[in-house]
Amino acid sequence: MKKMLLFAMLTLGVCAWAADKPAKNALPAADKVVWAGVDYSHARLIGPGEFANPEGIFPGMLEAWNNLVLQERMGFLEKALGKSVVTDIAGVTKVNQSASASQIINAPGANDTIGNSHITPEIIAKAVRAYKLENPSGVAVVFIVDRLVKLDKKGEGAVYVVAFDIGSREVLSSERIVSKAVGFGFRNFWFRVIKDSEKGLKRIR
Repeated sequence: MKKMLLFAMLTLGVCAWAADKPAKNALPAADKVVWAGVDYSHARLIGPGEFANPEGIFPGMLEAWNNLVLQERMGFLEKALGKSVVTDIAGVTKVNQSASASQIINAPGANDTIGNSHITPEIIAKAVRAYKLENPSGVAVVFIVDRLVKLDKKGEGAVYVVAFDIGSREVLSSERIVSKAVGFGFRNFWFRVIKDSEKGLKRIR
């Protein structure tokens, strides 16, 4: 009886350990991943004078940044994920059309720093449920921009790298990546944040 009890306890312990052990790969086994785009609809653009031309940002610059990913970064996405990547950004393009000058903060307060975030898990879950994707199933990755901040001539950005199941819209992985903004010209300066956010993809492989 004691041996049976000990065996049961050991079995339960192994099961509990297996349940708590993090999955080696946050993405389900798949031969490809859907790239859903860069979502700016929740972003805060913070910095005195840095975002003084909203007409040039919404939606034109958001489209330019998304197009740069398609033109220049797809190979890097595939390498980081270790899978082939197909594009399906119409849904994110649509939600980006709702982004507006109201997201610009010209007079930052105490909470308008790169160390803070206004985006919650609930906001992320709601966002991925809203994307209208052509692919009915599979795994998708989207970059949800939290904030672009330029204070004291120092530019930084924070982006949530999110993987989700297209069919169920379950969020499989979400990580906030903070990067420096570097480059010549407004477009390239802030696009560097998107490029550097790709390092988050390696952590969800």
